[in-house]
Amino acid sequence: MNTPRVSIVVTTYNRVDLLCQALDSALDQDFPESQREIILIDDGSTDGTREFVESRYGNRIRYVHKSNGGFVSACALGFSMARGEIIAQLDSDDTWSRDKLSKTVPKFDEAADVVAVFHDLDIVKADGRTASKTLWTGSHARLGEAPCDALGPYLAGYPLPSWTSASLWRRSALELILPMPEGLEGYVDAYCARHIIFFGRVCAMPQSLGTYLFHANNDSGKGGGHRDLQRIERAIREGRVMSEAFSRRCAQFGVEPSLRRVMIQKLSLAEGYVERALLTGRSAAARWILKNELALPSLVQLHLFAQLWLPGRLAAFLKNRVIGRFVPLN
Repeated sequence: MNTPRVSIVVTTYNRVDLLCQALDSALDQDFPESQREIILIDDGSTDGTREFVESRYGNRIRYVHKSNGGFVSACALGFSMARGEIIAQLDSDDTWSRDKLSKTVPKFDEAADVVAVFHDLDIVKADGRTASKTLWTGSHARLGEAPCDALGPYLAGYPLPSWTSASLWRRSALELILPMPEGLEGYVDAYCARHIIFFGRVCAMPQSLGTYLFHANNDSGKGGGHRDLQRIERAIREGRVMSEAFSRRCAQFGVEPSLRRVMIQKLSLAEGYVERALLTGRSAAARWILKNELALPSLVQLHLFAQLWLPGRLAAFLKNRVIGRFVPLN
């Protein structure tokens, strides 16, 4: 059996109604079929996924069923099974454009130290309409399409535009940051991006090469699902896990994040705590902010108070145009 150049890792759980669109888009690539493989990790689906995949795709897909263990465990299994030099991830509710691989894979040939390639995605709403904005719209990322350093800008506080279905990894570099830390249940794309940049350069392509389905059950929670206590607690736990793992990686390489990066991480965690306190009421959230257990600067505290008392758009304006001038937060 020939070794493929690219391993496409798809993970799914009870999404049989969406899965065919993702798999069809992976199979329909104009990239040579002999140079790619598709690995589908089914994390314990109970909705007939196995029967659907076996009848529709046969041996064109390497289908693996495992007991339900969560998104991270499914990704880890997919990574371990991948034989390709490059690993491309695809969420089971997203799709790729036909030229996604033919445009991104050559980027790894531009330099031996390119460890990741990112691109943009169009946002598709649950009703099928395409949003006017893409995932990268408004991003303050300071990266380019040519091989570039991403660690410096990220340490300085600028974002990494990485999402699961828009990220490709060089397998040899990915193996250096595995296994993922214990306690991580999601955010595999963010973890991989933030750690792989210590080992090489990236290419960030501004083109949209697929779609991101925006709905209530996105693993990231970006789809606007109800934020109950369980989801909030998970976000807080994972925020801490991600922050601690990144601190360890910085110590390993002898680098320090800027104040801006530290404040962004603290603010993300603080917003989770405020959201949890809000389940009890605004006064409880205000008391948590005043206690300031995370040692936030007063301007950041002001932003948190603004979230409690001001309309959403006005709070966002205060954050971005006023507070952000002194403690940039995006």
